[in-house]
Formats: sequence, C-alpha cells, structure tokens
Amino acid sequence: MPRAMIAILLLLGAAAPGGAGVSHAKTFDIAVIEDIPGTQIAVELLQEAYRITGHELRPQIVPSQRALFMAENGLVDGDLFRIEGIEVEHPNLVPVPYPLLRGHVIALLARAGNECAKDLPDGPLIAAVRRGVIIEKQTAQALGLIPVQTSSYAQIEMLLNSGRVDLALISEIENISPLTPRAMANRQKLCEPVAFFTLFHYLHRRHAELANELADALEQLDTSGEKQRVITQAQDKSREQPSRDSSETRR
Repeated sequence: MPRAMIAILLLLGAAAPGGAGVSHAKTFDIAVIEDIPGTQIAVELLQEAYRITGHELRPQIVPSQRALFMAENGLVDGDLFRIEGIEVEHPNLVPVPYPLLRGHVIALLARAGNECAKDLPDGPLIAAVRRGVIIEKQTAQALGLIPVQTSSYAQIEMLLNSGRVDLALISEIENISPLTPRAMANRQKLCEPVAFFTLFHYLHRRHAELANELADALEQLDTSGEKQRVITQAQDKSREQPSRDSSETRR
C-alpha cells in the first residue's frame, strides 16, 4: 500500500472511538499463528523492528482464524503477518508497507511417488487446507478444488495418510514447510508451486502512525543483511530435521 494511504488510515484511526496514537504505548500485543515455522522468522525480525522504533512486540499465540479476528476487532494490537491486500475485506487492519516474508503454495498429493507430477489428477478433487490461512483457501478456489478446512497441519498429515483427501495445499514460507519431513517423504507433489505470495505485518488502525516507522526499520534490517541472516539460520535448522527424524526412526 502506498505510504500516502497510510496517512489517510492514520486519520481514520485517530478519529475512531478509543483510537489512541502509539506515543503512549510501548508494548504491542501481536497475534501469532501457532505451529508454523515461518512465524519464528517473522517474530525475530519484527521484535527487532519494534525495538528500533522504541517499542516492544509481545507475541500472543493463537489459532490462525482467531488471530485475524482478534486483530480486526482490536483485541490485540495487530496480526503478525498476512498476505497482501487483506485490508480490503478487513478495513480495521493497516499493512506495514514493506514486505516481511515471501512464500509459495505447493500441492501435495495423497498418493505415493518419488517423481513430481506435472498436473493435478482429473477432478473433482478434495483438498485439505489450514483453517484461517487465506492463501490456501484462495488457491483451492482458483484451482476448482473442494476445500476441507483443518485446525492444524498435523491434521492435514492425518487426512493425507488416511486417504480422506486427494491432496493438501501447503504454504511454505521462505522455502520452509510446516509439515514434518516424514509427512513429505515418498509423497508425490506438483513439480511447480500453485501460488506465490508476499506476507506483510498488519496493525490495528489505531496504531496506523507506527506503520511507516516499522517499514523503515524492516528496510534497515533488509539492507544490513540481518533479515537474510535470520532466514538462512531458520532454513539451516529446517534442513537438519530429516537427519534427526532418521536417527529417531533407527532407535
């Protein structure tokens, strides 16, 4: 969103009932989606960005759909990250106008196979998606799939293993999957991602004046190389997981 629009939203936030500026608020409660590895990267980056602006981020871990509800209704001060453009349907949320993280959606088929598939099987197909993860729901609709919403990625694994769904749509943030290596092993997926997305940090509009400051801080972390360091560290940790799983299986 252009920064000029942020100024407009700031005026709206100032006029909202109970809408106070951020000058007296030093600690911000931010809704964080549970059991997604990418949240760890985002929390670390945003905690540093808030520190740069003289504030503190305090994570509040909740399910994805509830996180959006709480942020939209001002029960917390913002949502850790969401895809670009959700402010159209959630006007109380103001995006920090600098990209936080990037990702893509893969289609993981219930059938086994060591080689990737170029196309989806003939439909109609039932796809497991994570409840509250907007990009997965949008992708299912765009592909003409029948979505089955789940409360966790562990539940998605269970549905795949039981054959109750034909595939799952999985959001990978900075190439890190929320599924365990065991769930991914020997399971066929499409060769190419089915969607790409950019994640932004969102504030409740009563804090709109902080959006540009946080954007500047995130840009600083990006240009300094700190952002890439945090991402690379998380990716390395994710790649270590298969070896740990293998040793546990041998034991």
